Amino acid sequence: MLKGFRGLGFFFLKYRVQWSLGMTCVFFSVAISLLGPPFFVRFVIDELYAGRATLETVGWNAFYIMLATLLANAVVFAQRQFNVVSSFKVAYDVRKAIFEQLTNLDQTYFHQNKTGDLMSRLTSDLNMVREMLGFGINAGSQTLLRMIMSIGLMIWLSPTLGLIVLAVFPIIAGLLAIMVRIIAKRYVAVQEQSSAISAKAQENFSGIRVVKGYAIEDREIAEYKDMNAEYKKRSMALAISEAPEWAAVGIAMNTVFVIVLLVGARELLFQGATTGNANANFAGLTPGKFVQFFTYLFELSWPMLAVGWMTNIFQRGSSSWSRLQEILDAKSVITDSRVDPSIKAVDGLIEFKDVTVKADGRTLLANVNLKIPKGTTVGITGRTGSGKTLLGQLIGRLIDPSSGVILIDGQDARTVPIQVLRSAIGLVPQEPFLFSDKLSENIAFGLPNSTQITEPNIPDLERVQMAARVAGLSKDVADFKEQFETVLGERGITLSGGQRQRTAIARAIARDPAILILDDSMSAVDTETEARILSELKKVLEDRTVILIGHRVSTLRFADNIVVLENGRVLEQGTHDQLIHQGGYYAEMERKQSLQTELEVEIEPVATRV
Repeated sequence: MLKGFRGLGFFFLKYRVQWSLGMTCVFFSVAISLLGPPFFVRFVIDELYAGRATLETVGWNAFYIMLATLLANAVVFAQRQFNVVSSFKVAYDVRKAIFEQLTNLDQTYFHQNKTGDLMSRLTSDLNMVREMLGFGINAGSQTLLRMIMSIGLMIWLSPTLGLIVLAVFPIIAGLLAIMVRIIAKRYVAVQEQSSAISAKAQENFSGIRVVKGYAIEDREIAEYKDMNAEYKKRSMALAISEAPEWAAVGIAMNTVFVIVLLVGARELLFQGATTGNANANFAGLTPGKFVQFFTYLFELSWPMLAVGWMTNIFQRGSSSWSRLQEILDAKSVITDSRVDPSIKAVDGLIEFKDVTVKADGRTLLANVNLKIPKGTTVGITGRTGSGKTLLGQLIGRLIDPSSGVILIDGQDARTVPIQVLRSAIGLVPQEPFLFSDKLSENIAFGLPNSTQITEPNIPDLERVQMAARVAGLSKDVADFKEQFETVLGERGITLSGGQRQRTAIARAIARDPAILILDDSMSAVDTETEARILSELKKVLEDRTVILIGHRVSTLRFADNIVVLENGRVLEQGTHDQLIHQGGYYAEMERKQSLQTELEVEIEPVATRV
């Protein structure tokens, strides 16, 4: 089980002073409760049995018992403050570390792991680890120390009876060892199914428009019901495997009670019979010692029963920590292993030299050579799957080439610190992602210290308004009741497709990047609005490098140079006029789109008359 706690010591030792004080409190609370009241009770019983007890003696001992009980509980309170509070602090640090790790991992990791599963680990698994560190260590340390001290005191009081109790431990330990292995496997199965359920729910809620649009609510409900039934089945199997622990330990302890009662009573009766005097002084086991022994035996009952319970808590905590450790152990494919720390900024000169990208045995890009001077606008087009988006991802080092090199300002992109490189890029992906926050905060997301940018006299507000104007969003904002204070729904669901795209464009523009990458980012915008946006972009990004990825000739014609990709290779390259003159793929695409536009113009008056 100790292997399951690898890495947890780093977080645990940060609060070693609090844990040490907590463990000290555990020792004193157990010592006071075991060495105080039982000894006072024993003294009173022996004094009563010998006929020497007085009302004053009994009263003072009762007072000492109450005092010891109050003191022990006061120490327990302090112990909980140290241990339990520290467990919440450890959980805070772990949660922070995992979020930081997930934020720094590259996109490959998220392609391989479901969001719902990661959320389950951050909530359910982390709570189980916190419970282990708080209640588990708090109760577990008490249980262990109480067992050791109780057995030691019982052997001291009566070696014969103490050894009888001690003989039960190997039996209980063997039973628990078998059960723990079964429980561990079933607990992991339960957590995996819980993660699957979370992932299913998260995907359905995020894609609720698709679910309702295809009217498949009943099918999704049925699938979720089946998954939930499987979770119930696994949970029941776990509960069934845990149940025998209590019964086995309970039977073992009750058997010990009976044996101790018989052996102890026989010894007391034998001593009384040999003296022939009921008031004789016992040389060995006295009535007070026998009661004290049974007090410790009762004190031992709960720890013995709790051993199985505590084992479950630590086993679950260990399994949950292993799942969290998997996240902390994950490594990014894209790293800063070769960086030149002297590079502090990016100007915008980009060059691809024999760049090839392979994945899963397929060649996605092959021997791409392309130079993009600073301040120029380059259009990238081609059929679906030709590798257009990959070019944009390579520039920002979201992926690295399998061979070849990408130069940024004449330097290998891998020598440019990732933070420096990506800070110089404004990326608008094919599917823009907006946060459930104010519109202004979404636009200012890429700016430093962007929170509360709508406060008066904050210069960033001017930048947000400028970016919205360039992205053709100002008129839409003016129609919103709260304008820039409008809170968007999850993923920006309260906006139309075109508004979401323009908000994402505004977010990239507000950053004032050296390199702007627009990946088919105006597909939901009409051609007239698109023309206005591109015209405004030309003004504000005059000395910036712009990459336009898309299929619309109306977008691409604004570019200084246009690259056509086919099966990962550069098929054509040149200006708009040059490619039209060549009569290749680009020219055919322009002819088809022009014909479609003419048909739409002809159909519109007819539709109006109808």
